[in-house]
Amino acid sequence: MADIWLQKVVVLACVLVVSSHTLSHHKKRCNVSGTWMNELGSVLTLTVKGPQLSGSLHSSVETSKGAAGDEKMGKVVGVIGDGDQPTFTMSVKWSGGSVSTWAGQCFWRTSCPVLRTIWLLRSEVGTEDKNWEATRIGEDIFQPQKACDLDQLS
Repeated sequence: MADIWLQKVVVLACVLVVSSHTLSHHKKRCNVSGTWMNELGSVLTLTVKGPQLSGSLHSSVETSKGAAGDEKMGKVVGVIGDGDQPTFTMSVKWSGGSVSTWAGQCFWRTSCPVLRTIWLLRSEVGTEDKNWEATRIGEDIFQPQKACDLDQLS
């Protein structure tokens, strides 16, 4: 009889531990404020004030020399949604004449956040018949620049 009682106590304790871990994990808000780096080495710095996003993006790549400007740095403006893993959109006007925009969401991977985004890059072209070649689309995954074990992010 004591063995059955002990088994029930152990099972109940396990359920409580798993439930509290699950609840605490889902209650944590994914904070996009801070410095992030994507898979190509571009560095994104974001600040959140209410629903507004602001910051900068230092690009490690450009479509052609000078397309992102001499410093390859752009000012970020955007908006962020509510929720524990918020959606967001942000845009950059590059000094070389092109514009980029990202739409994404902040997710938790183990104990670290990650920003999963889809981007559009629109380059300026001289004539309408070149319109078809002026837009590129891709994906970026931004990880915190520091304070997370990269093995936890795969």
